[in-house]
Amino acid sequence: MIAWALLAAFAAGTDWMAVRTGRSRVEGVAKPAVMVALIGLAATADLEPASVRPWIVAALVFGLVGYLALLPQVDRFIVGLGSFLVGHLAYVVAFGLTWDPGPLLAAGAAGLVLLLAWFGRPIERSIRGSSLRVPVLAYVAVTCVVIVAGSGTGRWVIAAGALAFALSDGLLGSDRFVSPRPDRRVWIHVLYHVGQAAIVTGVLAGAPGS
Repeated sequence: MIAWALLAAFAAGTDWMAVRTGRSRVEGVAKPAVMVALIGLAATADLEPASVRPWIVAALVFGLVGYLALLPQVDRFIVGLGSFLVGHLAYVVAFGLTWDPGPLLAAGAAGLVLLLAWFGRPIERSIRGSSLRVPVLAYVAVTCVVIVAGSGTGRWVIAAGALAFALSDGLLGSDRFVSPRPDRRVWIHVLYHVGQAAIVTGVLAGAPGS
């Protein structure tokens, strides 16, 4: 378990530096390596409850597939979007298995409202009349469910991970559909990896709130 965690941390740091310095070949290896390491961690660690394992692993696998589909040399946006959407749904099932609503649910709802105002409305306006409107809005809707479901677990690590994950998606959507800004890419990657890692950490046996 420790080996997988160390590999994920090393690969993430390598990816962030590669994005910052424009080393696309290193990025193309390091980013999926993070997901492979997190899949290994989720597949081998003690999770609480154990029934979440297949759903967490499935979410990570579809996240990896989504990333690969969005590589410039592949460039299959709908495939990538669909893969991420399925991964989100798997997270929703996993969070449902750990459902224990409390004060965090209200905090998650507040975070969701802010994200929708900050990113959701500008993205929706920019894709009106586009063939991508329906799939993108479907993805946004599922992301909203992920935030609420993650906050409803009562585990602050999962709730924070779901919000970080959604913020990464919001920055990516804004960059693609509203106003491209190269300086966002590092934050998109950092928040994506931190969000995924936090969700996995949140279901580890013995984690805070588990």
